[in-house]
Amino acid sequence: MNDPKAIIRYVDYHSLQNGGRGFDFSFPRGADTPTAITIEASVTLFKGADRIAIQEVPGICYETLKSRMQMNPMSSDGFDLTPADVAQHRKNTKGKAGIDGYY
Repeated sequence: MNDPKAIIRYVDYHSLQNGGRGFDFSFPRGADTPTAITIEASVTLFKGADRIAIQEVPGICYETLKSRMQMNPMSSDGFDLTPADVAQHRKNTKGKAGIDGYY
């Protein structure tokens, strides 16, 4: 995805049989119809001290997808979100009010 005008759209999420969530995105790929991709977030990402909130995940998935596509255009239908992806793309909203524009 080298075109800066390419649009990644968040479509929806769905529950997975293992308790995780699948987050669906679409993006243009040339003149073809948009490509659909699902990013799966394991149930373990929603547990523990560093757990993520369901509201955070679309943004984390979006940033992860955008980053991966800029480095290496993908041909798969999806991938699993990792704790490293979360650490890299999570916005820190747990700090003091007003920092980084969060109130």
